[in-house]
Amino acid sequence: MDAVSERPERGRERLHNERASKISWALALGAPPAAAAVLVTLRSEVTNSALALLMVLVVVLVVTPGRRFAALVAGVSAGAWFDFFLTRPYESFAISRSADVQTWAMLVAVGVGVGELAARERQHRNESTTGADALSAVKAVSEIVADGAAPEVVTEAVRKALVPLLRLASCEFDPSQAAVTVPFVERPGYVSYAAFRWDAGASGLPLTPVTLPVCFERQLLGRFVLKGPDPAVPTEASRLETAAVLADLVGIALARAKPRHLVALERSR
Repeated sequence: MDAVSERPERGRERLHNERASKISWALALGAPPAAAAVLVTLRSEVTNSALALLMVLVVVLVVTPGRRFAALVAGVSAGAWFDFFLTRPYESFAISRSADVQTWAMLVAVGVGVGELAARERQHRNESTTGADALSAVKAVSEIVADGAAPEVVTEAVRKALVPLLRLASCEFDPSQAAVTVPFVERPGYVSYAAFRWDAGASGLPLTPVTLPVCFERQLLGRFVLKGPDPAVPTEASRLETAAVLADLVGIALARAKPRHLVALERSR
């Protein structure tokens, strides 16, 4: 292709990028408050964990175009409007319960994490399919959780997604709430091993089984036990970030399935 014929092509690409950027910003600013306002009608009947999940789903859809800063704004906006419309005291940016503070923080973290994955996928679309596969896995799991799937269904879906994502030899879910032992996966995408960080990007996962904690509102609800391949293969931080986001979604599903009397007790606090 000569220089003359390249110019219209570059112009179309520039216009496409500008249009996508405008759409991303419009959705980042407008979708979270609109979604939170709609969910006001459900706040007396649905637990905050379920409402937070719906807000996460909104953020996942908003950040798909892959504009990193717009995704950051979407995540923070979703957390702020979740606070304003869906936590007590209502119509105020104050939060009266520590559990709601933790839910807000989780919502922002998941939203920003998914946004980072989307941005990375856009940047490296021609170099690697890692970002696209990661985003697809998060979207698929988000959808089944939003559909009200049982925790065991969500857990199994995530377990199956983790195997190719992290190139594992095996992956099992352990519902134990005993203290997590090293090595374990931490945000933002690294493996903590005693007093130092394991360089999974260079050395792959340790041959020792690695723990991926599943938490909700700082409460440990279980863990995935990951066994890497032998010999080890490099595991990029982006893959571990995705694994942490998937674990968060399992935590939401498990928390939502709490017995009704425990949910009522939490609301009364």
